[in-house]
Order: sequence, then C-alpha cells, then structure tokens
Amino acid sequence: MTAMAIPLVYDKREWFAQGGSALVGVMLALAITHLAIRHDPLPPQAPIRVTLAASPEEPPKPVEPPKPVEPPPKPQPVQHESKPAAVKQTPVTPVAAKPSPAPEADPVSVPVAPVAPEAKTIPTVQAPPPQSNAASEGRFAQDVRSQIERKKIYPDSARDLGMSGVVELIYVLDRSGKLVSAEITKSSGYPLLDQAALKAVRSAAFAAFPADAWVGESQKEFRTKLVFSINY
Repeated sequence: MTAMAIPLVYDKREWFAQGGSALVGVMLALAITHLAIRHDPLPPQAPIRVTLAASPEEPPKPVEPPKPVEPPPKPQPVQHESKPAAVKQTPVTPVAAKPSPAPEADPVSVPVAPVAPEAKTIPTVQAPPPQSNAASEGRFAQDVRSQIERKKIYPDSARDLGMSGVVELIYVLDRSGKLVSAEITKSSGYPLLDQAALKAVRSAAFAAFPADAWVGESQKEFRTKLVFSINY
C-alpha cells in the first residue's frame, strides 16, 4: 500500500512543477508584450511656415509715341493799301440855334392844414397855504416846560443854605426839537441856582414841532421861569 502511494506522490510533484513553470512562462510573455506595446512619446513637430506668394506684377503699360510738333506758321507779308486822294471840304458856317422856350410849370396847390381850435386853459386853483394852529402850538410849549421841570434839580447845598429864587431862561429849538441855544435873561441872585436852571434846559429831550405849529419857521424861541423855593 505504501509502495503504490509513493509513485502517485512523485507524479503529482512533477505535474505541479510543470504547471508552475508554464505559469511563469505565461507571466513573462505578458510582461514582454506590455513592454513592447508601451507607446513612445511622439517627436515634437516642427512649426508650419506659411509663405505668401507674391502677387503677379501688372504688365507695363504701353508707352505712347510722342506727337510730332508742328512748325509755327510763317508770317505773311503785310500789303499796304493805297490811300485815296484827299477831298477838299468847304467850311460850313455854324448857325446859332434859338433856345426853345421853357415849358411853364403848372401851379402846385399846397394843402392847408386845418387850424386846431385853441385849447381852453383851465385855471388851477391853488390851495391856501397851511396856517398855524394856536392850540397845537400851546400844547407843544406846555410839553417843553414839563420836560424842563422834570430835569430841574434843587441843589442840596443851596437848600441847606436857604437859597431860593426864580431863574428866567430863554432858549431856541429847531423844528426837529434840537436845542440851538440857551441863556439866562434874569438871574435868581445865586449862581448855584442859575447853573441848575441851565443844566435842566440842556439835559431835557424835546419832540419835533407839529406840522401845524409855527408853519414856515425853521426854529422857535421859548421863555421859561424856574422857581427854586424851599416851600415849593
């Protein structure tokens, strides 16, 4: 039994060995085929040059032959005409022509423009000049005296010393109410009271003249008496 099995084992080994070598041969053949089939890179192509063919030259134009120059015409001889014999002329005496009378001009009639009737002048009625209003002047003078009285200040020193008296002033205002001049016409006997009266006039504010007061006058003179009394 053992002797029969040994040849079978050797047969199998030989079969396996042959099969393995055949397989190795197939693999080598496939490898060689793969290497043979490998594509080599294509060589670089040279650039394509395009050359344009030159256009055919135009055929030369035929040259026209020069025209023959004609010679200038020869001058012909001038023939002198024979002058006729001079004919004697008899002098003619001029006759003065009588001037024809000038035609009389027809008289031209000039149209006469119609005379326009004289325009009647309408006498203009002049408005009477404005007159001064005595009542308005009286109210303005009273307002001037009131303004001066508001500015009158009795000096304390004069009051303490018992000074009293009346100062009469004369002053001029223009129509805008501006003081033009001021002076004392009658003194109180005390210079301190006189100076206080002048100060009152010069520090007062006056209004403009009313339109119907002292019409036509640019300025007006006023008189005022200021009384300085302890019991006043």
